[in-house]
Amino acid sequence: MNEPKPKEKKDFLFSLKIKTAIIGAILYFCLSSNVAFKILNLILSAIFNNHNNLDIITEKNEPSVFARFIMSFIILLILFIF
Repeated sequence: MNEPKPKEKKDFLFSLKIKTAIIGAILYFCLSSNVAFKILNLILSAIFNNHNNLDIITEKNEPSVFARFIMSFIILLILFIF
């Protein structure tokens, strides 16, 4: 009798892994600047109709943990789409 052949799993392409790493590095470089966090602050202020700062940037002109989480989520979405 004919037995069904087990399905073969496709190997993970090494080139896809390198491409994802390069895109992630470029996105991190672009989105980790202070200007990107200031733009994020403006966008979130417009969305939530809050004219005060949302504590995206601290007094030391550094991004907060909340801001870093949002930027990492944006990078995650972009990498998931590509």
